[in-house]
Amino acid sequence: MKTAIFSALLLARALTQVAAAVEAYEISPENSSVLFKVRLLWTTNISGSFREGVSGRVSIDPDAPQRSVVKLEIKTGTLDTGLSGLNNQIKGAGFLDVERFPIITFKNTSTEKLNDQQYNLTGELTFHGVTKQVTFRSDLIGQSKGSNGESRTGSDNYLVIKRSEFGVEGDVGAVGDEIYLTIRIRN
Repeated sequence: MKTAIFSALLLARALTQVAAAVEAYEISPENSSVLFKVRLLWTTNISGSFREGVSGRVSIDPDAPQRSVVKLEIKTGTLDTGLSGLNNQIKGAGFLDVERFPIITFKNTSTEKLNDQQYNLTGELTFHGVTKQVTFRSDLIGQSKGSNGESRTGSDNYLVIKRSEFGVEGDVGAVGDEIYLTIRIRN
């Protein structure tokens, strides 16, 4: 009888530890952002961000990465380059067309663990009304405490896309095709 109780306690402890290993959280729009950079006239870059418009859900299982889920939404209207005229141009019909395409989405279809801190996420990116499969590197950041003592965690994710593959054709001669993205996800 004592052996059965002891075994049950060990099993319960093991299951608790396995469940604790899964990291799941809602993405905080206030603490998350997407940084972008694109070449302009072969001499400089346009850079900016989408701030307070990033949301979604993350569930990473280090022991079974194939069960991990990442769902991400980015509100295109939150784009900011620091220059209102440039913001309006990029948000307009020639580029993002935020009226027709207000959301960029990503949902992973597979996750590959590279090491304890890095993963490759493959999934469906829908941008400007076009859905393509993409793969990007995800670097987990360490857990820390926020200003109110709450637990903070997240990841920095790196991706390069070609705007022409998503039907964003505005100003092809002056603006580069490759968009460099850093997606900063925080809970």
